[in-house]
Amino acid sequence: MKLFIAAIVKNELNSLLEWIAYHRVLGVHGFIIADNGSNDGTRELLGDLSKLGILTVLDHPTIGAQKPQLPAYERILRICPCDVDLLAFIDADEFLLPLEQEQLIPTLQGWFADDSVSAVALNWSNFGSNGETFANEGLVIERFTKRAPQTFNVNHNFKSIVRPARTERFFNPHYANLRYGRYIDVQGHDLVLHPQHGYGVSAEVIWNGVRVNHYAVKSLEEFLLGKHLRGSAATVNRVKHKAYFKAHDRNDETCLLAAALAPRVKAEMAALGERLAALPVDEEPSGRSWLSTKMKNWMG
Repeated sequence: MKLFIAAIVKNELNSLLEWIAYHRVLGVHGFIIADNGSNDGTRELLGDLSKLGILTVLDHPTIGAQKPQLPAYERILRICPCDVDLLAFIDADEFLLPLEQEQLIPTLQGWFADDSVSAVALNWSNFGSNGETFANEGLVIERFTKRAPQTFNVNHNFKSIVRPARTERFFNPHYANLRYGRYIDVQGHDLVLHPQHGYGVSAEVIWNGVRVNHYAVKSLEEFLLGKHLRGSAATVNRVKHKAYFKAHDRNDETCLLAAALAPRVKAEMAALGERLAALPVDEEPSGRSWLSTKMKNWMG
């Protein structure tokens, strides 16, 4: 079963290679990424990874007052290769987490073995700042290991993995409009939406098989220089202020499931770094110059 990840990104250079390497370690076959006008080297890195055949990159700038995320998703659905069985629509601060190592693809195969299933909803697991004020070296999955409890209201949000051929478009970044077929939860039951919040929010928070680790704030510095300045790809001119940070900075429980994958992720990052360094260049792109320094810090 061939699984691709779809995303729209903007200025995600600090953790983008980790995010890609992490999902490759779990068995993700490819990525289709829309770049929303990055100016920090993200676009250059995506271009180089595209040359390696790791991903497909689309230039998708914001036009006027248009919200860029859903049009980007529509473009991705249109160009998705026919041999891709499943497409996971997530953000660059969201990491698919199988609750048993090595079980991402087998778990998805189990759910989608039923031909009537066209989409599965994966609930969030919201991670806080771990008390970090400033950005530190190391992987996201190593640095941020404290999360909110399962019952935290934000975790009712979900992200979707869909059969692309059966998906017409996305109603919002969380919920797909299917041409036909069942939308299920991670227990294999028909998805029940939240009675008040509706599309994209489930009635129950269910962690079973696979969930989405959502590193919503990271450190205070990273939040202020990253998510706060970037705004939202789903809502034009939305700025995420202090209230967003305080609401999502929950560090109630420790979870080391993703952190346990760090050695393999670092090895994959090193392998990708070597391949990137071997690409011929006429001049040093900003993404690769940054990468050479950052790789040394990541690898220790």
